Parts: sequence; structure tokens; C-alpha cells
Amino acid sequence: MKLAKIMAVLGPGIVWAATSIGVSHIVQSTRAGADFGFALLGFILLAHIVKYPFFLFGPKYAGLTGKSLLDGYRSVGNWAFYLFLGLTFITMFFVQSGVTIVTAALAMNLFGDVLSLSQWAALVLGIVCTVLLIGHYKLLNTLLKWMMLVLVICSIIAWFAAVGRLGFSPSEGVPTIEVGSMASIAFIVALIGWMPTAIEVSVWHSLWILSRGAKPGVQNAKDATTDFNVGYAASLLLAIIFLWLGALLMFGQGEGFASSAAAFAGQLVGIYSNALGEWSWLLMAIVTFVALFSSTFAVADGFPQVWKRAYQLNHAHNTPIPLDGSDDAQHARKGNVVYIVALSVLAFGSWWIISDFSADITALLDFVTTVSFVSAPIYAWLNYKVMMGADVDAQYKPQGLFRLYTLCCLSILTLFSVFYICWKFLF
Repeated sequence: MKLAKIMAVLGPGIVWAATSIGVSHIVQSTRAGADFGFALLGFILLAHIVKYPFFLFGPKYAGLTGKSLLDGYRSVGNWAFYLFLGLTFITMFFVQSGVTIVTAALAMNLFGDVLSLSQWAALVLGIVCTVLLIGHYKLLNTLLKWMMLVLVICSIIAWFAAVGRLGFSPSEGVPTIEVGSMASIAFIVALIGWMPTAIEVSVWHSLWILSRGAKPGVQNAKDATTDFNVGYAASLLLAIIFLWLGALLMFGQGEGFASSAAAFAGQLVGIYSNALGEWSWLLMAIVTFVALFSSTFAVADGFPQVWKRAYQLNHAHNTPIPLDGSDDAQHARKGNVVYIVALSVLAFGSWWIISDFSADITALLDFVTTVSFVSAPIYAWLNYKVMMGADVDAQYKPQGLFRLYTLCCLSILTLFSVFYICWKFLF
């Protein structure tokens, strides 16, 4: 009963965790361990450290003000508002296709190749869209909390089993790619890009906070922050576990991840069965599929929510409109139409991309995560500007050491992005 009460308190922070504990953890962290052993562990820790304040600003701002970060971008200036929307439009199809193609590959691995990868992707997107349109998100959100708990428990069990069989360190061997090479730099960029997830997800998080309908204020902000911190801690723990499993079970074995989706999914689930025994294959095939499905679901809801809120703000005449549109039935109906259209366009565009990239799943994932890496300082700076704006009382703005920490993190993200752009195009 106590656990049930704890789970009831958790909400958008766990949805945020479900968004992050997908491609970046189950795929990229495991690849990092398989190819480099423990060499990239520091980059996973660094990504969580330097992105933390900018993710935190989402629930904190929404809890304090009753507004989303998208509202905050509008208060910074129309240029910030439309810059975010422009970047969202450019990236949303690739982000959605990136999480969907992994989900489809895991579905194929679990249920068999009765359908092609693109057909599995179409089925996954069809189910996601149907559930969102008929309004069953709250039910899936409840199930999602328990599935994340199962994933954490099973991953910890797999880690203990692997360590018990193989020890704490990977076997001796030569890494398939040397750290410092061009290929390794490109992968590190892709790893950090979605580790723990893309910073723009903080906008979705702020919208999910508002959907709870809690009264804005200090207590609401504290609850939202606690909820987020639980999700963030789970994200860091699982990222380390997946890297460790990849290092113990694949590093130095002369085997890397395959490019094709079906083989990739089989290797991914095989990591668990190798650690726990063949009995665990079905269990972990289901758990990993649900984990990626939850990411697909959250992403599919996040982008249309942004466009819905953008429409509401453009027609608010400088008066914030509640997310449910209760003060204006006409705006509510039009906002729902915007959501439906955005969801439909997102699903179709993502499926079209998947049909072209199905032969090389790692290429698609590396591309979308790299885009997130390069754009990270833009979103981070906007979130900082919003928190330093007039909507937030001075006592709740970043101050003292935390403000210095935030600015250092922003500088590091900017230097990373500039370095990669220069390395990619000038050297």
C-alpha cells in the first residue's frame, strides 16, 4: 500500500523518465559499453550533470507560475517562440522516427517477422495515435509507472547476474573503435545528444505538469521538482547499468551491434538472456518493448501538445489560456483540431522516414541524436532566460553557486556544440 501511495505521487517526472529511458539508455548506453567498455562512463555522467539545471527549469517554472516553458519563450520574445517552433518542426519527424523504429524492431523480435519493419512501425504508430485520440493517456501513464519499476528491477537483477558470472570488469580485449578516432567522436556526440534525453523535452515536461491541474505555487513547484528528481535519478542509474551490461557481455568479444533493425533488436534482448539465462528472454523482450513503446507514446504526445499550446498562445491576445481551454470552448475545439492534425502529420512523416532508414537503424539514431547535441545550448539558454524572467520571483531564480553551476553547464554545452561543428566542417 505504501508503494502504491508513492507511485500515486509520481507523475510527469516518470513520464519524462519514460521519454529518456529508451533510445539513449537501452540502445546508446549499451552500444557505448559494447564498443568502448567503461571508457565512455564519464561522458554519461557529464551529460546528466550539465543538462540537469535546464531540465529542472521545466517543472520548476510550470509549478511556480502555472505556465509552460513555451509561454516563457513567448515572454522572452517572438523570435524565441518562433525559433523553438522552427527547430521543433525540423527535428520532430526524425525524433519520432528514431524512437519508433527501435520499438518496431523490438516488436518484430518479440512477435516474429510476420510483418516487415515498416509495417510494424505503421502498426505501432497507429496504436499510439488511436490511444491518444480516444483519451486513454491517463491509463497508460498509470501503467507506465509500474513498467518503469519493473524495468529498473529487472535491469538491476541482470546487472547482479552478469557481475556474478563475469566479475565487475569486462574481459580483456581490443575495443572495436579506439577512443579519440573520428568514429568515436561522432558516437560520443550521438551519445550525449540524447543522454538522458534532448533538452527540448523540458517544454513537454512543463506542459505535462500543467495538465495535472495543481494550483501554482511554491508547494506545487517542490512536488514537481521531487517528482522530476526521482525520474532523473532513475535515468542515471539505468544509463550506467546498460553501459555496464554492454561492457561485460559484448566488449572485447569481437561482436558489435548490427545495423539492421531485426538483428539489432535480437542482440539487445540477448544481453539480458546471456546474463540471466534463457528463461529471461521472453520477460526482457516484453519489458524492453514496453520501455521503448512508452518513449514512442510520450514523444508522439509531446510534439502535438507543443503545437496545440502554440496555437492557444497565438490566439490568447496576451491572456494565457488554460490547457483544457475551459474559458473558451471555441478555442478548445480548435486546439484539439490542431493536436489531431499535428499528430497525424507527425505519424505519417515519421513512418515515411522509417521506410527509408529501415536497413540501417544505427545511422538514423546517430543522426537524430547528433542534431539534439548541436541544438542543446540553444534550448538550455532559452530555459535559463525564462527562469531569470519577470514571471519568477527573485528568490526562486537561480542564485549563488547554483547560478554559477548553471552558467558553467551552459558554457560547456556551447563549447561542445561549437567544437563538433568546427570538427565536422573545418577539420
